[in-house]
Amino acid sequence: MKKIRCTVEQELQHEQICDASGAIALGEDHFVVANDEDNLLRIYQADRSGKPMEVDINHYFDNNPNGEETDLEAVAQLDGMIYWITSHGRNSKGKFKPARHQFFANRLSSSNGIEFEQVGRSYTQLVLRDMFNDKRLKCYQLEAAEKIPPKSAGGLNIEGLTITPKGHLLIGFRNPIIQGKALLLPLKNPRKLVEKKGTKANFGKPIELDLGGLGIRSIEYWQREQCYLIVAGAYDSSDQFALYQWSGLDQTPQRLEIIGLPSDFRPEGILFYPGREQQFQLLSDDGSLKRIGDVPCKEIADKNSPQKYFRSLWVRVHEV
Repeated sequence: MKKIRCTVEQELQHEQICDASGAIALGEDHFVVANDEDNLLRIYQADRSGKPMEVDINHYFDNNPNGEETDLEAVAQLDGMIYWITSHGRNSKGKFKPARHQFFANRLSSSNGIEFEQVGRSYTQLVLRDMFNDKRLKCYQLEAAEKIPPKSAGGLNIEGLTITPKGHLLIGFRNPIIQGKALLLPLKNPRKLVEKKGTKANFGKPIELDLGGLGIRSIEYWQREQCYLIVAGAYDSSDQFALYQWSGLDQTPQRLEIIGLPSDFRPEGILFYPGREQQFQLLSDDGSLKRIGDVPCKEIADKNSPQKYFRSLWVRVHEV
C-alpha cells in the first residue's frame, strides 16, 4: 500500500439537500447521491455547483406503501449493478421501522440521459433474519443492538457499502462498535438476494478494524491504489471523524491527512471517477452542522432556498 499525501483543490455547493449520504460516480462528469431524509436519488454534475435531477424510487419498496423515509445510507457498483443499503436501524426514538430494512439494486437503463431501472426487488431480511441467525455473528449481539436507537451506545446502524476485489460486497457498521473496533461484514451473494426469491444472505468472516474507537460512515474501494478509503465517525451525533487508508488485509488501517480540509467539513462519502486517477471527491453531511439562525440546514422547508446545500471537495493525490 503506497503512502500518499492529499490536498484540497476545489470546493463546490450542491443544492436542494444538506445531508448527503451514499453516493457513486456516474461516468466522468456526474454522481448520484442518496439523502437519508427521503426516498429520492439526486444526480449532480461532478465539477460544478448547482441543482440536481431527481429520481423517485418510492415504488421500489413493497413494505413501505406510505412512502416513509427508508434512511438510505450507502451504495456500491458491481458488475453493472448499483446496490443500495439502508441503515437497518430504528428511528431516533427507538421505534421499529420496517421501511428502514432495505437492500436493493438498480442499473442505468438509458444511454440518452440518465435513467434507472430496478433490478429484482428490495430484500428486507438482511438483518432481521440472516444476520440474527448467523452463528458467527452471535458474539456481536446484533439482535439486542437492533432494539436500541442507532445513535445510542450499542445500537445498530449500517452506513458503509463497497466492493471487494473478489467480486463481493462489504457492509460497514457505524454502530455497534465492538470493544473499540468497527465491524465489517462480507456479503457474497448480493445479486441473488435481489433477483432470486427465497435466497438468504451468504456472509463471509466478520472483520474488526481499529479506527481509533470510531465506526464506519463510508468505505470505498480504490482501484488505482488497490486499497480502501474509510470515513470513520463516532456512533452518536458528535463531530468526531477521521479518514483512513486500509489495504484490505490484516494490517491496521493508516490515518490519512488531507491538507486544506475545512474545519467544519464532515466527510460522508468518497467518490472515485474513471479518467481522474490523481483525484477523488469528498461529500460532506451538512444537515446538522450548518445552521440558518436556529434552524439546521436539513430542516429548511424550502428546497430551493439558497442556504439549502451540501458541499463537496475535489482532492488531489500525491505519492510520497
